[in-house]
Amino acid sequence: MTNKNLFDTLIVVKRSGQRTEFQGEKIAIAIQKAFNSLDIPYKDEDVNKIYAKVLKSIEKEYKERKTINIENIQDIIELTLKEEKLTDVYESFKNYREKRNASRKTFVIKQQHKFLKALEFLGLDTITSESKEVPESTLKHFGNIISSEFAKAYLLDNKTSRHHESGLIYIDSLETMPMGEIDNLELSINDLIENNEILKEKLMGNSTIQNYLSNLKIIIYNLKKEIYGSICLSSFDKDLEQITLNNYKQLLKTYLNIYLKTNSIGNFINYQELEKDINKITTLDNDLFYNYYKTSEELKSNFELIKKQAYNNIEIELTNSLNIFFKELVFTDISINFGTATSKIGQLIINSIIKSSINSNNISYFFKVKDKINKTEKDPNFYLLEEYKKKTLERSNFNYALLDTNFNILKNEEVCYFKNGERVIEDETTALKKLTSGRGNIASCAINITRIALKNSYLLNNNSNIRKFYQDLDNLINIAKDALLERFEIDCKIKNTNFPYLYKNGLWYDGEKLKETDRLRKLLKHGNLTICFCGLKETIYALEKDESKHQELAKDIIKYMSKKIDKLSDDSNLNFVLSTIISNKVKTEFKKQDTAIYGKLKNITDKISYSNADLFSTNLKDISYLHKKCKGGAIHQAKIKNKKELDNLIIESINSGIGALKIN
Repeated sequence: MTNKNLFDTLIVVKRSGQRTEFQGEKIAIAIQKAFNSLDIPYKDEDVNKIYAKVLKSIEKEYKERKTINIENIQDIIELTLKEEKLTDVYESFKNYREKRNASRKTFVIKQQHKFLKALEFLGLDTITSESKEVPESTLKHFGNIISSEFAKAYLLDNKTSRHHESGLIYIDSLETMPMGEIDNLELSINDLIENNEILKEKLMGNSTIQNYLSNLKIIIYNLKKEIYGSICLSSFDKDLEQITLNNYKQLLKTYLNIYLKTNSIGNFINYQELEKDINKITTLDNDLFYNYYKTSEELKSNFELIKKQAYNNIEIELTNSLNIFFKELVFTDISINFGTATSKIGQLIINSIIKSSINSNNISYFFKVKDKINKTEKDPNFYLLEEYKKKTLERSNFNYALLDTNFNILKNEEVCYFKNGERVIEDETTALKKLTSGRGNIASCAINITRIALKNSYLLNNNSNIRKFYQDLDNLINIAKDALLERFEIDCKIKNTNFPYLYKNGLWYDGEKLKETDRLRKLLKHGNLTICFCGLKETIYALEKDESKHQELAKDIIKYMSKKIDKLSDDSNLNFVLSTIISNKVKTEFKKQDTAIYGKLKNITDKISYSNADLFSTNLKDISYLHKKCKGGAIHQAKIKNKKELDNLIIESINSGIGALKIN
C-alpha cells in the first residue's frame, strides 16, 4: 500500500449501509476470483499488479475523503482491468457483478442470495460431448459444490465464512459438514471384538484367514460410508495373531489326523488327546509333541515335518490373502500400522505383510520401530525391519513410526499414524484419559500464519512488528477454534441413527452405549479438533532478516501455538490439537492468495506453494521439537538414495526424537 495512513482510516460503506474498516485483501481475492473464473494461464503476481493499480487509483481519488462505497471499489476494479486490456477478465468480473445485482433483487434474504452463488459454480452449460468427466463423477462434483456452499451460507457464522473465503483459514471438507461426518477413525480389531460379541463371531468364528480379511474389508467399507477421511488399523500384526494361530492349529489337526490314519503308529496315539493338546497352543515356539515322539526318532522327524508343512502352508495362505486384501482396499485411504508383535506367529505375520504389500496411492504402511540399537539386546524384529527397509527403497508408501519418542508412548499403548501423518492423543476429556483406539479426528482447520507474518513483515513495513504478529496469531487461532466449535456443534446435532455402523457397533469409543435419543456430544467429545499450519519457513523469512535467528524464532512460534491450543483444550474440555498435516491444495491456495495481496517475494511467495512446516530447519533436533509440540501429528519427509543413508536417517531420527518418517 502506498499510503498507509489513508487505508488505515478509510471506511467502506456496504450496500446495506453498514460501515466497516478498509480491508485490501478482499479486493485482491475478488480480482483473483475473476482470473480463476477463466480457463486462461496467468501468474499469481499478475493479480497483485492489478491489485496494486487499484489501490493507487483509490488513493488518488479518495485521499481527501473518509468513506468509499463498495460499488465504487468494484467500478475501479473494472476500469483497471479494462485499461490493462485484460478484456476476458474484465468481462467476467462485469458479468459477475450483474448477476449479483439481479440475485439481490430476487432474493431479499441474504442467505438465499449467497447460496445462489453455488449454482453459478456448477457450470452445467460447459458440459459437452468432449468432456472427460463421466456422468457419475460430474454429479458428485456438483453435489460437493452445492453442499459446500450450503454450509457456508446456512451453517457457518458469517465471520467464519468470510475468513475461509479470504484465505486466513481453511475449513477442511466443508461439503461433508451438513451430513455431520467426522474425519477419521483409529481401529484396533482386538479392542473391538473384546467388547462386541457379534463382530467377534463374524470375524473369528470358524473362520479362515481369507474370510477374516474379507469380513474386515466389509467393516472398513461400511465405515467409509460414514467417515469422509481415512481409517487407521493401529496394530494390524497383533490383530491377525489369533486368527492365524487358529488356522495353523486347524492345519496341524488335519495333517496329523491324516498321518495317524494312514500309519500304524495311529494305533498307539490317542488322537482326541492330541487334539486337546493342539487346542492349548498359544505360540509356535513350544515343543508340544515331545511326549508323543520322545521314544521314536522316526516319529519325531515326521511330526516336525508336519509342523513345518503346516507353518509353510499358513504362511502361503496368509501372504496370498493379505495381497488380495490390500488390492481390494481401493475405496478408501487407509494406513496399516505394524511391527511390534514379537511372537513367532507375529513375526510370520509381519513378514507376510511386507511380502504382500502393494505400492498404492491410497494405502500407507507404517513400521513401528522400537530402538534397540544402543542396547545390548537386539530388537527381536530387527531382521524384519531390515526387510522393510529394502522395500522402502522401491516404494513411496513405506513409512516409519518411531516409538521410543516420549510422546509416542502413552501408558504402554502404541501410538499409530494415519496415512497423512495425523495421530490421536490421550483423551483429555475424562479422568481415565482413554487412549487412542476407537477414536479419531472430528475435523481440521488450517491457519495461514504466513499471511499475518506478511502483514507485520519488515519487507513491507521496513521493521517487523513481532509483538503484533503474536497478537494476530492469537486472534487467528481463536478464529480457527470458533470454526471448529461451529462444526463440532453441527456434528453433535446429527442423530446417531444416521451413523448405524460407526456408533451402534461400538467402532467409536462407547458408541454401543448410546441411546437413540442421546446426543452425539458424549461420544464426539473424545475426538480431536485439529488446528494445522504450514509455511513456517516462509513465516520466519517474512519476520526476521537475520537468518541466524530463524530457528529460535520458529521454535518460539511453535511453542506459542502449542501452549495456546493446550489452553483451549483445558478451557473447553475438548481435545484441541496442533498439527502440521495439511493438503497440497491448501498450501497452494494460501500461497496464491498471499501473492495476489503482497506480490512475489523472495523465499516467501516465489514458490508454487508454501512448504511443509518441518522445512524450517535441516537440523533433526529442531524438527523433533516441532513433532513434540504437534500432538495432532507431524511427519518428517526426507529423500534418501541408498540403504546406508536410510539406516543413518532412522538412527539419527530416533536419537533426535522424531515421531514419524516418510521416505521420498
